[in-house]
Amino acid sequence: MDISTLPVEQSPDELRQMAQWLLAELTREREKNQTLQQKIQSLEDALKTSRRWRFGRKSETFRGEERSLAEEDVDADTADLEQQLATLLPEESEKSPASPKRQPLPAEVPREEVRLDLDCHDCPECGHILRPLRDEVSERLEYIPARVVVHRTVRPHYSCPCCETVHAVPLPPQLIEKGQPGPGLLAQVTIAKACDHLPLYRQQKIYLRSGIDIPCSTLGGWFGAVGGALKPLADALRRDLRQQPVLQADETPLLLLNPEKGKSQKGYLWAYTSAAGSERNIVVYDCQPGRSGEYARAMLAGWQGTLVVDGYAGYRALFDEGGVKEAGCWAHVRRKFFEQYKASGSPVAAEALQTIRELYKLERRIKKRPPEQRRRWRQRYAKPRLAAFESWLRIKQQKTAPNSGIRKAIDYALKRWSALLAYLEDGRVPVDNNLTENRIRPVAVGRKNWLFAGSLRAGQRMADILSLLETAKSNGLEPGVWLRDVLTRLPSWPNSRLDELLPYASNPFSYSPGKQKAELT
Repeated sequence: MDISTLPVEQSPDELRQMAQWLLAELTREREKNQTLQQKIQSLEDALKTSRRWRFGRKSETFRGEERSLAEEDVDADTADLEQQLATLLPEESEKSPASPKRQPLPAEVPREEVRLDLDCHDCPECGHILRPLRDEVSERLEYIPARVVVHRTVRPHYSCPCCETVHAVPLPPQLIEKGQPGPGLLAQVTIAKACDHLPLYRQQKIYLRSGIDIPCSTLGGWFGAVGGALKPLADALRRDLRQQPVLQADETPLLLLNPEKGKSQKGYLWAYTSAAGSERNIVVYDCQPGRSGEYARAMLAGWQGTLVVDGYAGYRALFDEGGVKEAGCWAHVRRKFFEQYKASGSPVAAEALQTIRELYKLERRIKKRPPEQRRRWRQRYAKPRLAAFESWLRIKQQKTAPNSGIRKAIDYALKRWSALLAYLEDGRVPVDNNLTENRIRPVAVGRKNWLFAGSLRAGQRMADILSLLETAKSNGLEPGVWLRDVLTRLPSWPNSRLDELLPYASNPFSYSPGKQKAELT
């Protein structure tokens, strides 16, 4: 009903009818507004929850890649909710504060400039010629799919009319003689499988989308050739690892196929790293068919120093033989008390966590100090606190039930107490083994994609490749750029100079981070 069309003079029935219509229209608008307000409130509550998860305090509910995967969806949810609220409340979105300042795009990335200029430089108001004022520049990051090119090498041949000999420039040595892949393609296939966790059959489909059909067997042959070429470098990396005074070790399961039996078996990928602050940052993996301590003894044969490990008994033979000193991991101790605190709110666990928190506060303060200064600070501040903590733990040990969770956490700490105190005597020894656990995390993610290693040899080849690539990362190098450069040089490189190609930042052929970014583009 349109009010403007009603006559000026109306009867009581018409007025009553108009009042009923206005009341019904008002009710509909109120219901519509209420529904809209409920939707806005729901979106705002969801947005607050999303932001609280993303930026609020976090616990150990999720670890490592689990948290990263969860945060990806949280970020997407936040953007989705903000977009819906901007649609429902355009006025509020215009008044909202500006978004946080983002980091500038890297200067090494090539720029393609699009200039939006006026068609006419005459003022539309008065007709005078406009004068330049300023250029407003906005940048957006764009992605162009990777290009695959064919490099043709043309070698003119010449013959001598006198002696009938043929002359031509020799073909440069290649990693795969008479093969089609260049070093850049070999590096990409290797990086995609080892670092990006893409099995070869998935890579085959990716190349097929670009119109290039590379059989999976061919990709496997290329990957194997790269592994064989890099093995001398991996062996040199192991040799350098055994020259470091402080090492850290851990292990993770890796399923291995047994071609002879036609079934899988449980293998292990062992990880060894030089401690933070060492002369060289080195990561070495070792694939073995079991978890026996004999594999650790074989890897570290002849080495003497301090080894940081968790409570696994497989390393015990190393320490019993002498020459290797054991250092414990306070993160494992903290984790056991944390689990009890989250499960039952135990006040004993809470007090233990507070003491361990103080130890980590000290480590954060002295992190950048020289090793000898770290040792003195630990002796002065951490040692008395740990002496009191041990006495407190032994008292609580007598007052707790033998099979309770908190008793098991206390027993674990006291059983390894001498190893947990080892870091007090040497400033080079870290307080925990988190560095090695972080090096194992990419393997755990890749394992979900590879599912298994096709054989023990395949697992050892992957271990060699991962050792070099993860060492490159730990030294601030882009592994793809380093690998492409090494695969280009290796065919003609003398064996006596292999150490110059290792992925250390100090080596002459290691790219600086800025140069690597430019090389990638």
